Amino acid sequence: MNTLILSPASGRLSELAVRAGLALARWGRRRAARAGDRDRMLRTLAARSAAREALDERDRVMGAALLTLSRPGEP
Repeated sequence: MNTLILSPASGRLSELAVRAGLALARWGRRRAARAGDRDRMLRTLAARSAAREALDERDRVMGAALLTLSRPGEP
């Protein structure tokens, strides 16, 4: 007959493993819900587009300012 001697810590370790697994499952469900949220994706795309346009405008303004500052023949 086979007998298995369990460590007293094995119950705590299994409890920790179950809790970690459940936490990972909750995190995965929340992440999947966020990834599939169409409104959130559209807001993110709009924000990226606005940021890109702002950077382009800044570059145009900075380029114009540099051209104004570096006119040849002026001190």
